[in-house]
Amino acid sequence: MELKELTEVEVVAEGLEFPEGPVAMSDGSVIVVEMTGGRLTRIDPDGSVETVAALGGGPNGAAVGPDGAIYVCNNGGIDAGEYTGGRIQRVDPTTGAFETIYAECDGVALQAPNDLVFDDTGHFYFTDFLHNGGIFHAAPDGSSIQRVVRRCPFPNGVGLSPDGKVLYWAETHTRQVQRRHISAPGEIVATPGYTIRALVFNGAVDEFALLAGLPGNHELDSLAIDSAGAVCVGTLVDAGVSEIAEDGTWTLHTLPESLRDGAVTNICFGGEDLTTAFITCSLTGRLVRATWHRPGLALAYGI
Repeated sequence: MELKELTEVEVVAEGLEFPEGPVAMSDGSVIVVEMTGGRLTRIDPDGSVETVAALGGGPNGAAVGPDGAIYVCNNGGIDAGEYTGGRIQRVDPTTGAFETIYAECDGVALQAPNDLVFDDTGHFYFTDFLHNGGIFHAAPDGSSIQRVVRRCPFPNGVGLSPDGKVLYWAETHTRQVQRRHISAPGEIVATPGYTIRALVFNGAVDEFALLAGLPGNHELDSLAIDSAGAVCVGTLVDAGVSEIAEDGTWTLHTLPESLRDGAVTNICFGGEDLTTAFITCSLTGRLVRATWHRPGLALAYGI
């Protein structure tokens, strides 16, 4: 592991209720979810904060869809003591109107949807943290949903490679980043049989499946991909942003001592050249921005 401190770090907003799921918007604002506040929130460049929608439950991740709406993974308030059921919500960012587009798949209720990413077909992949470890692929209009990865423990952040041909996800408690080839939208090249180090089938080890496994107290949360294809993961406990290159090498980018937070949960890229990293620091309720050392990956929708 290489250890580096993030540069040019400043607080954009504070007083947020467990912020996650940052989305950099083209007007310079950043939209976040406030998981314990049950809200979708817009933060303007001057730091002013306004509620976009009061969603209830536990909004956990967000992304811009092909129609300009904000799609939200809502874990139903699974940790709040008033669980209302996991769901995927679509929010009009102008009016704040919202609807639930998915609450189940094949008759089985979603448990705790966590994070999502859109592909270039306009469909999206999302993780369900407690659904026996599930990753799903769904249409934005609510017309189709399928479970595409099974038996992955506590999947959290999810992302796509620059060419859209590899699906990545972070597993919180195993401290692993897994990856799979995509043969077609929503079709994952599966290798049966799971071990801690790699996937094994008929005695053959699939070394591709496991990108990295982190040691110690580096638990993994949500993620973004940068323009070099590195997986940039919010990291908990011994916290920061873990940058994991395609060869599995790992750099932990830490916040300055005055801004340290044990739950650095998520990152997104914004600014004109996508070198501004917006980072959610959830225990201290802050959104901060820092300079990343290369541009982030432009998403399929939004910036």
